[in-house]
Amino acid sequence: MRIPRGLDRNTFQIVEGWPYVEVLLIDVFGTRVGLRVLRRWYGSDVPDYVDAPGDRTEILELLADIAAATDTIRDLETGEAVVRFTHASEVTAGRDGQYGVLCHFDDLFSGESHDIALERLKAAA
Repeated sequence: MRIPRGLDRNTFQIVEGWPYVEVLLIDVFGTRVGLRVLRRWYGSDVPDYVDAPGDRTEILELLADIAAATDTIRDLETGEAVVRFTHASEVTAGRDGQYGVLCHFDDLFSGESHDIALERLKAAA
């Protein structure tokens, strides 16, 4: 597997390794499925949970959607998974629809574990 590499959205500099994977994860979690014209499969159902009641069922469905969206991050040449969602901790969900999740991921390229805090999940138009 080659090192994941791409452009940073803000600086347009080449970013590689975990920082690039992290950018991809944040992007896929904030993009609704079907919004990308040439990649209709790209995205997640995570934005659907904004303003949804924070009960146990919604939290489990949110975590399942995070895991499914993570699985779409693959090497474009080989199709191998680049990252794996392992578990979540510090899950907060309010009745006002604000969610916070500390997600734990395995970087399959380097073999290291990383955390990403998703707070106040919002949809990226």
